Amino acid sequence: MLLRKAIIRIVMLLIVGFVAFFGGFTYHDVTNGVSRPQSLFTTITMLPHHIKLGVGAIVHGDQDNASKPFESYAYTLSTVQAAYYGKAGSTRELTYSAIRGMMASLGDRYTRFLAPTEYSKMQEENQGEFVGIGAQLDENDKGQVFVVKPLPNSPALRAHLLTGDIIAKVNDKAVLGTDITKVVQMIRGEPRTKVDLTIIRKGLPKPLVVSIIRNYVHQEVVVSRMVDPQHKVGYIALAQFNEESDKQVNVAMNELRDQGMRGLIFDLRGNPGGLLNIAQDVASRFVTSGPIVWVKERGAQMESFNVEQSKHNHPRYPLVVLVNSGSASASEITSGAVKDTHAGILIGERTFGKGLVQTIIPLPDRSAVAITTAHYYTPAKNDINHKGIDPDISVKLTDDDQRKMNDYSNNNPADPIDLKYDRQLQKAVAVMDDKLADGAHPQPW
Repeated sequence: MLLRKAIIRIVMLLIVGFVAFFGGFTYHDVTNGVSRPQSLFTTITMLPHHIKLGVGAIVHGDQDNASKPFESYAYTLSTVQAAYYGKAGSTRELTYSAIRGMMASLGDRYTRFLAPTEYSKMQEENQGEFVGIGAQLDENDKGQVFVVKPLPNSPALRAHLLTGDIIAKVNDKAVLGTDITKVVQMIRGEPRTKVDLTIIRKGLPKPLVVSIIRNYVHQEVVVSRMVDPQHKVGYIALAQFNEESDKQVNVAMNELRDQGMRGLIFDLRGNPGGLLNIAQDVASRFVTSGPIVWVKERGAQMESFNVEQSKHNHPRYPLVVLVNSGSASASEITSGAVKDTHAGILIGERTFGKGLVQTIIPLPDRSAVAITTAHYYTPAKNDINHKGIDPDISVKLTDDDQRKMNDYSNNNPADPIDLKYDRQLQKAVAVMDDKLADGAHPQPW
């Protein structure tokens, strides 16, 4: 009898202890549930999770086990999925949102999360080839996605898409106000398939439907020609720094050399940057020796990325570099190296001012994070972040200049080099002509 009473007493103590233990873990849920019966359901639903945390606390002797960051996230995720009244989204969507929130909390516009489609697009741009229509798109202050320019030899150019065209629909689905990433995703597709774009074009009374056959687009990031045949002034414009950039710059320089080039205008206007190592490659074609850029990681000493002598496979030409507020990142590494080493003259407007380096870290599900991991400085160790680089000769374009240049681009889509209205390019040609007249000439390294 005494033994049975003892066993009953032990069982009752265990039950009371469990109830107290469970109540301690769920008190917040139950008290919040007084005015919201749904919370009681949540409490019951989350019981296995509470028990798991409690057992972990007892076994490991860690009463703060429930507050560990990963477990707090898992608990919040499972609670939302079990109890949220509205549509919560998939585990992947909620996790992506959590990562985006983490990135945003750092207050750095360049540190960001890349969903699989965004990461894939970035890889395509860096590799220089993708499937699509071959048009550079941007978003205006009204949230409208518009055509910056069709790429050379692209489906968009063959379909007569024009600079300034606003995309209203993609395959009859309205996209005005839709995020540009989503619009690009809708336009992309399999090669040799059709996409219909409804276009709002200035000067037309109603929208225009343009049918385009998607295909592989080899991104030509370089445009070149002899802009002053009389004085043998060559011109190369580079759109971005991807894996094809230095190869295409090299081909263009060799072609212009074969035409007798005596001086070079290198156009980096509107170039948003790209890969750090490619900026080192391109800048090495103009700088004699020494650092191209200094890079400083957190807690480390400055490290120099020096000139690659193998890039000196053509003469050292008198050089003018064109820059503007759209010249950023790798463009500023290149133009900063040219300015600090006196390898050439900068003409145009102050550059964007991005002196930060991002490292792309792939995640297991083909998404990625871009995290700012370093600060870079010009060869003279100037910090250009949020400051930009001032040109040696300032030439600012007016709104009227821009309007005339846009009209020229629309009317001459196959010839993007505007010597008629582009005052910055006109100034570069005039400066180069003067340098050549004063005796400047190509020299060996």
